[in-house]
Amino acid sequence: MKKTNARETLLDVTFEEVYIHGYAATSIDAILKKAGVPKGSLYHHFGSKKSLVLAMIRERLFVKIDQFFIFEKKENESVMRRIRSTYAAMAKNRPLITYGCPLYRLMVELSPVDREFDILLLEKYEQQHHKLALLLREGIEEGEFNTNLEPESFARYLLSATWGILSLSPTLSSPASFLEQSAFLLKQLESYRA
Repeated sequence: MKKTNARETLLDVTFEEVYIHGYAATSIDAILKKAGVPKGSLYHHFGSKKSLVLAMIRERLFVKIDQFFIFEKKENESVMRRIRSTYAAMAKNRPLITYGCPLYRLMVELSPVDREFDILLLEKYEQQHHKLALLLREGIEEGEFNTNLEPESFARYLLSATWGILSLSPTLSSPASFLEQSAFLLKQLESYRA
């Protein structure tokens, strides 16, 4: 296996393992076994489990978050249509529905115990919040929503409520239940229509 392939494989497997099992429950040995990579390759690319996971967050998790939460609308697309499309796409993403938002899961697990993780994960959360608030503000400016909508507050509410829906146990999670519960959130947004 080439060094560049080993690095990429380690990042992919680390994302899967940490997403499903969490940081604390994921061992280096489990990652190496699943990746089929010798321990020396791991330490050649990453000095520790923490540095591997930090790289995975930047290079894999953040990319996934941008794919899950698409808050930039296309030309001639309404804000409401963009948000509805985003929720419909989330409902079709089986890992997201089954395991929840990986950003949220890591924030809950790692932010209270490690400052470096906290800063990195919070930065991505704030980026997502900012994108959604801008999208909602654009909806107000274009006359789609009335001025009673507070973009910053509603964006935080929408993200938090979505994480809540996604954080249900896998036995309670399904695409249908996600769509049903997210429809309630979208109905609240609809109430601000101009």
